Amino acid sequence: MSKRIETEKKYFCANSEELISKINALGFKLVSNSLESDEYFTDINSDYVRTRTCLRIRKTDDKMQVTFKGKSKDFSNSFCKLESNYSVSIESYNDFINLFSNLGFYSYTIVNKNRYTYQTSDKKYKYSIMVDNIDELGGFVEFELICEEEPFDEFDLRTRLNKFISKFSDLNLEEATLPYRDFIAQKVYNDYLPKKGMYGVHLNIDSFLKKYEKDFYNYYKTVVKSKSLKLQAFRGNIYDLSEEERDKLNTYFDNIRILDTNFVVMFELLKQIKSLGLNIILSTNCNELFVSVLFNKIFKKEVIDKIIYLNNNKAIYSELLKNNIDLKCYFNISKLNLKETVSVLLVIINNFGITK
Repeated sequence: MSKRIETEKKYFCANSEELISKINALGFKLVSNSLESDEYFTDINSDYVRTRTCLRIRKTDDKMQVTFKGKSKDFSNSFCKLESNYSVSIESYNDFINLFSNLGFYSYTIVNKNRYTYQTSDKKYKYSIMVDNIDELGGFVEFELICEEEPFDEFDLRTRLNKFISKFSDLNLEEATLPYRDFIAQKVYNDYLPKKGMYGVHLNIDSFLKKYEKDFYNYYKTVVKSKSLKLQAFRGNIYDLSEEERDKLNTYFDNIRILDTNFVVMFELLKQIKSLGLNIILSTNCNELFVSVLFNKIFKKEVIDKIIYLNNNKAIYSELLKNNIDLKCYFNISKLNLKETVSVLLVIINNFGITK
């Protein structure tokens, strides 16, 4: 583990060639060029988003680093924070995702960038310039002053950083007042923003539900004593069960265990979505009995306003229109895994009401 004091300012950079020419003229050395994928995490109440607390997994080539930086004292384009870094095996990525989830932290956004890092240093400080090209956002530059000695004087560090940045004043760089994490979140939000009105959120999580439906389907065939029952007919929601058969199915649902914590987290976030005045619509091609009982058993309170059973119809848009639901008026979240669905819901909650 390494710790250091990082003082940083960020700017938009439309002309990287002019910037790099200036960097070279000042004697900075190019120390690395790498493709970085930064995944940021937040808690279910989004405290980490609001306080700009950084919990991050960074992947670079075949390396991985876990980083934590505490909450910000101010929300300008500048900050001075203690940064703790842990270098870990990239093969442990899923282990950390599970660990964070168990601790109550979930993936929020992923920032992919091509970074050129230039550096110079003196006896006590390291001066870094990171020229970044971020997927879907464009060019940025970060000026960073690193101090690895304690105690430190925050005012002195900020003064030194500003003096360092003043060497580039002739470039008229525009300040970037948000973390990369939040710029990407706004981009994702606008990508999902309904084109007409804003009635609610439409979900289709069949990629997850079908994993559990398959087990229920096999059990259902033993209960109704019909091994030849085809999956398509099963999903057609055609059944006439005896009281004894229903009791057996109820026992099945009493004992079912959902192993993916994102499923429970998703419903907690949907409650927050509803508090924003948005309706929740779920469409599914899964068996109606399976879906309705599963949701009622696990979630006692009403979260979903309406469930549309597609009955093997792949034309979701037209099927929803038959039910007076126009997807152009909804945040449409489909064809994602649960982890990605949770991320989009967190983005909607934290960016609701912003304009493009």
